[in-house]
Amino acid sequence: MGRLGFAILFLLSAAAGTAWAAEPVLVAADPGGAAGRLGAPAWARIDLATLPDGVGPDRLGLVEVTAAAGPTARPIPAQFVPEKAGSTAGTLWWPMPPGKAGSRRFHIVKLQGQSSPALSARVDEDRQAVDVADGSKPVLRYNHGTVPPPPEIVEQYEKKTKPPQFFARGDYIHPVFGPDGEALTDDYSLDHPHHRGICWAWPVVRWKGESRDIWAVRVLPEEPGGVWARPVSLDRVEAGPVLALVEAESVWKWGDETPVVAEHVAIRAFREQQRCRFIDIDVRLTALVDDLSLGGRPQAGYGGFTFRTYPEFDQRKIDMHIAPPGPALRQAWYHLTGNFPGGKGPAGVLLMEHVGNPDYPSYPNPQTSDAVPGSYPRWRSIQPAWPGDREVPLVKGEPLVLRHRLWIHPGLSDGRTLADAWASYAQPVSATLDHK
Repeated sequence: MGRLGFAILFLLSAAAGTAWAAEPVLVAADPGGAAGRLGAPAWARIDLATLPDGVGPDRLGLVEVTAAAGPTARPIPAQFVPEKAGSTAGTLWWPMPPGKAGSRRFHIVKLQGQSSPALSARVDEDRQAVDVADGSKPVLRYNHGTVPPPPEIVEQYEKKTKPPQFFARGDYIHPVFGPDGEALTDDYSLDHPHHRGICWAWPVVRWKGESRDIWAVRVLPEEPGGVWARPVSLDRVEAGPVLALVEAESVWKWGDETPVVAEHVAIRAFREQQRCRFIDIDVRLTALVDDLSLGGRPQAGYGGFTFRTYPEFDQRKIDMHIAPPGPALRQAWYHLTGNFPGGKGPAGVLLMEHVGNPDYPSYPNPQTSDAVPGSYPRWRSIQPAWPGDREVPLVKGEPLVLRHRLWIHPGLSDGRTLADAWASYAQPVSATLDHK
């Protein structure tokens, strides 16, 4: 939106005077103020049918108000995501603006003038992929379909290895880009060709007593077959001034034939704030068969939600922070920093698992990995390593939901900022629409 549009809005709101009091107020509680300090995503369930006439799903904004002064700040963009196409009920998203900790009040308004979405999401039918961008800056690619191996992988593993090993795979995110447009994730590396960007895969997928490996992709000579994630549908691809949303369905096929797991992934990439970006990835797995379980690599424990980074680059460092048990909710995160290839300076990626995930907080077991207690292992990937080297059942028809968030930022960051990023996810803004 241009400056003229904002100016018109302010003139209209100022002329309204006490009329604000008669309109619904969005009451948003930001415990500790962490979300406001970082511009973290906030959301509220709303029904557009309950808003004043003229406030529809497009060109929405929020204006903060106080009892004494009325509107006190310029509008911030908001984006409505309906529950389903054409519905007036859905979720309103916005970046929490700077302000005091605690309860804050906003009016939902219709912004004046035309505005182009800050983010875009483009479906590449040939690649079966979705490319997300923030203006002219690339954000990520979700590979729904199969990504063929590059020539060097074909030469090394399919032609020179006897018997040949095949690593083609799909259903993962790569690349993910940093503040300067540099790629942060790695894919098809020669040392670990099965590693792939951001994925959710397990070394042990056991059905009827037989274990197969969706993590390593390839089928070993002594195994009768493998298990792969195959695309079913792109349910939702949309973008606006606050976020780009991708929702996709895949199915895990045993021997590439028998469906054993229905998978739904929701990817929300949010608008950049001060060169920082939040990305949420929610995965829902539902067993389609009885007697199915998932597990990490036996005697090593790795597997599950994974961020594959480059094995080496300047100043590469991974810090693991897991707070000790106590009465308070335990902080837990993994922080990758360094000078990524192609960047203009240091940058970082903070990986957090949601506090509602099973067994939170999860972390590598130093007894089953090469970790030094309290430090992250010498792995090429970042992961909470759930469920470790044990197996957990997937009960037929009962969804397993795993939620994770990335915070991508320039520079090295500090302990307080990381704690704010964690708090904005663990204790997010709680918002309700007050019609009184």
